[in-house]
Amino acid sequence: MKGMKSFGKYGSLGFELLGSIAVGYYLGRWIDRKYDLHWVAFAGFLLGCYAGFRALFKASKRMQRDIENEERLERGEDPWAPKTKDDDDDSSTAPRGPDADHTKR
Repeated sequence: MKGMKSFGKYGSLGFELLGSIAVGYYLGRWIDRKYDLHWVAFAGFLLGCYAGFRALFKASKRMQRDIENEERLERGEDPWAPKTKDDDDDSSTAPRGPDADHTKR
């Protein structure tokens, strides 16, 4: 992703992570005080961490996919075309040339 477009798409991830943790903790703290408990704030913190990091990992997968699509577009390929088995096989030891297909018959 280039320029401000990628910043707009992924620039808020830090705030999302911190916000998830804060919401989980403060909601748990409120429940702790309301019902005189002493463990819900910690559980809320852990739940907020889980939610924040889950969102972070999903965004990183989406970012990786966007980068791969941009690289395909720069090479002149169609980045939205369905992947074939040959696209996923990047082994450098595979035979190349006209006799390479003899196992597929």
